[in-house]
Amino acid sequence: MTEVTTTATATTETEVSTTAEMNATIDSSQLRSTEPKRVKVYVLEDNEWKDTGTGFCIGEINHELSSESKDEKDTAFLIVTDEEFPTNVLLKSKLEGNIEYQRQEETLIVWKDLLGHDIALSFEESIGCDSLCEFIVQVQKKVENNISLVAVKSNDNGVGSVHEIITGPVVLPNCEPEQDFDKLMESLKILNENTAFEFLKNETIEFVLQSHYIDILITHFHKAEKEHLIKDLFLLSNIIKSLILYNQRDILEQMVEDDRIMGIVGILEYDTEFPSSKANHRECLKSGDSNFKEVIPLENEDLKCIIKKCFRLQFLKDVVLVRFLDDHNFNLIIDVILDLETCIIDFLQVDPFLDKILALYRDPPNQLDQSQLELRKNGIKLIHQCIQVSRNLEPLDKSKFFKTLVRKGLFIALDYAFNIEADSNIRILATDMIITIIEHDILLIHNVQIENKIKPDVENEKKLSSPSLSSISPDMPLLLILSTILLTDKNPGLREQVVQALNTLLHPEGCIAGGPDMDLLDEQTSNNLDMLSDDLDDSLNTISTRKNATQENSDIGKNSEFQVLEYFNNFYREIAPILFKPLMSNAETESTHDDILLIHLVKLISFISLEHNRATSRKFILENAILKNIANLITGNHILQLKLTCIRFLKNVLCMDDKYYHRYMISNNLYDPIISLLKDNITEDNLTNSCIQDFFKIISLQCSQSERTESDDYNGLNGLNDPTNDPVLGYKRTNFTMLNKYLLGRYGELIERLQDIPFIKDMIEFNKTQLMLENAEKDDFNEKDDIAMNLTELRSNDTNINELRIGDKRLHSELDSSNSNGNLILSKSIDCNTKENDNV
Repeated sequence: MTEVTTTATATTETEVSTTAEMNATIDSSQLRSTEPKRVKVYVLEDNEWKDTGTGFCIGEINHELSSESKDEKDTAFLIVTDEEFPTNVLLKSKLEGNIEYQRQEETLIVWKDLLGHDIALSFEESIGCDSLCEFIVQVQKKVENNISLVAVKSNDNGVGSVHEIITGPVVLPNCEPEQDFDKLMESLKILNENTAFEFLKNETIEFVLQSHYIDILITHFHKAEKEHLIKDLFLLSNIIKSLILYNQRDILEQMVEDDRIMGIVGILEYDTEFPSSKANHRECLKSGDSNFKEVIPLENEDLKCIIKKCFRLQFLKDVVLVRFLDDHNFNLIIDVILDLETCIIDFLQVDPFLDKILALYRDPPNQLDQSQLELRKNGIKLIHQCIQVSRNLEPLDKSKFFKTLVRKGLFIALDYAFNIEADSNIRILATDMIITIIEHDILLIHNVQIENKIKPDVENEKKLSSPSLSSISPDMPLLLILSTILLTDKNPGLREQVVQALNTLLHPEGCIAGGPDMDLLDEQTSNNLDMLSDDLDDSLNTISTRKNATQENSDIGKNSEFQVLEYFNNFYREIAPILFKPLMSNAETESTHDDILLIHLVKLISFISLEHNRATSRKFILENAILKNIANLITGNHILQLKLTCIRFLKNVLCMDDKYYHRYMISNNLYDPIISLLKDNITEDNLTNSCIQDFFKIISLQCSQSERTESDDYNGLNGLNDPTNDPVLGYKRTNFTMLNKYLLGRYGELIERLQDIPFIKDMIEFNKTQLMLENAEKDDFNEKDDIAMNLTELRSNDTNINELRIGDKRLHSELDSSNSNGNLILSKSIDCNTKENDNV
């Protein structure tokens, strides 16, 4: 047979007895003879298989009296009787010695008995072969431990074959209490060889778990380290690594138990790859940071054990075995850790432990001694660790845990961390908690707060009674906490985290941002109602039919939209004046606030102007003169980064193409600081010049676009009704054409110095073209007015006609009371011919 088979069948009496001891609990009386299965019997003669007949095969157990011990002993046989003459036995073969049985494909069992005869049984059905193979397995385990059964299968490519051990004697490591170098070397060899076959691997795992083999290794480790047996120490390290490579969860969990973990990490300090150096894993585990700390007593001992196992597995994965683990081992440890973490989180949700932790923050801090203050710090660390543990949970389990935290009073702990605790590290942990929760579900905290608002819990309200949080809406505490820390804390890392959290909390994704602009929506809704009024009778039945089908979904959508709108209204009413206060006062901006804070605030105000409801954000920005104050920062004594951030914000406002913003900026000359900065850098090739040129590029592109579309709107009905069309000049005035005219009219001399830049040259040419069109249209209008006046005077003597129609327009008289003498003067004007005028 193959070399592998030889290894599997070779065994010693000591190894056989060890296997027999492990299976001593199995009662041999459970063995039963099998049912007859139809089979052909072949015997190898002269290198040819000879058919000796067809019959029925059974596996039979006989009870014999041993001549040596005079005890009853079981023996097993494979017996085939002739199908035509049942009394005629075709084959009787005893299962004994170290015979190796081979199952080839699905229906063939082949072996060589102790007399050297090659025998084969070819079963009619595979189920018959299965039955006899199972009999051989049971005999090997309970009667004859030296026999073996091997499955031989052809390779997928048809070349060669694969041998897989089904059962047989297993060579196991030496488990004597006293170990030495030779025994350890042999054990290491056996452990490595037994990984080649699943059967041998499983038997070895069973041996390790039941024989306390790991304890034997740890005991010898302490002896070897004490006696400086360096070779033994390196062998022990390789044996532990080989056991880890078995990738078996129960072995890993045994290694990290209280009475074994120090021995395991101590053994792994000795690495054959670095024989001249030694790690200090035990010292790391013994250090204060790695000890198991209880903020408050944890009464459940099983949970303590789970927490310790979880930490120790993390330590093995990330520190001790970081260079050794392969993908399979790494994934197994990750899976075990995840299961343990799930158990921890499930326990915390039903146990009063979290309530006791959060109760630490109810008393005023001035009534606490130093030990109690330290206890509060550790409480924040513990909650942060719990949230970190929950990162790897399923989304549903994670949401459930986060909601439990908020319901139990998370905000009172966060309020303490931000407003009272002076340690910046604790505040960073608190911010990280917030970011973790809102990154998972932006509306989770808001929904729980709304739920508490609808179903108030008196006890919970007592827990959350905090002076700094009691004066605002129930859904605003988190925003208030973050705003306060951003304005008061100087830690740059913490500020970055807070800004990230605010951006997430204030982003209306899935609520408002996905829909159209609300200003535009209102206008479209009004127009649509006017159009629908003519066809209302025809559409009434259709609307009524659909109403019942969509009522439920509509109510849900309206309720969700209402909650989101209420959330943002509360923000602008209660939080925004606090958060953006440095941008609402020039004096404070110049004197007390650092430029880095102002950069963050300008970015935030730019964010809400783009993402929030246009009317709401615009009202807040304009009423509080924020736009004007940000523009003033450009010329102030500030760092360049802040100035460029302000310019980028004004560019964002410009790109919104909002007529109210345009009018406000032009009327307040808010472009003066930008032009002033351009004047200082007009000859420089730097970032400032480039940023301002990009500002002009936007205007130039928009003006060019309006010029291309102007001819399409000039003569159409939409052009006549468009309020942006000049009723006299007949061309479309866009926000950008007016802005272009304003900039060149106010700063033309400076801008013309840059006309070698193509898009600035386009701005100048566009403005000249518009001025020429404007003058031409005015002249044309005056000429038409003079002709109309002359025709009226010529006909006034012969008729009393007071009106003369010219095309679609009519000339009529109006009273002009502008004369300083008080005399009424008739002035002429042109009005469109309308249906009402015709009726009159």
